[in-house]
Amino acid sequence: MRPQAIVLLLFVVSANAAWSEWAAPPAAMPCSVTCGYCGVRVTRTRTCAEGNGKCSGPSQQYEECGAKMCKFVGKGSKTCCAGYEKGHLTGGGFECVPKANIQPKKGMV
Repeated sequence: MRPQAIVLLLFVVSANAAWSEWAAPPAAMPCSVTCGYCGVRVTRTRTCAEGNGKCSGPSQQYEECGAKMCKFVGKGSKTCCAGYEKGHLTGGGFECVPKANIQPKKGMV
């Protein structure tokens, strides 16, 4: 009978797995790719505080990064990654912007 109580106790402990609060990473995280919005960087992390590391869900949150356009190196190369295209900056110049943010030109449907 005693081993059943131990098994039950272990089950209760693992069922109480809990994440810590989200926090900024300990150091500024670099972008994995610096152009074309092809990269990602970690913005927040959390640790599994209880339950022997068996919390459900991700331990990190990410954001896309690297807005400057990649160099065009010839036929077939792209300056922006999928879902992004060249956009004009207000102060001049270009960078990659989400396709949903591109306004159609006058006269285009």
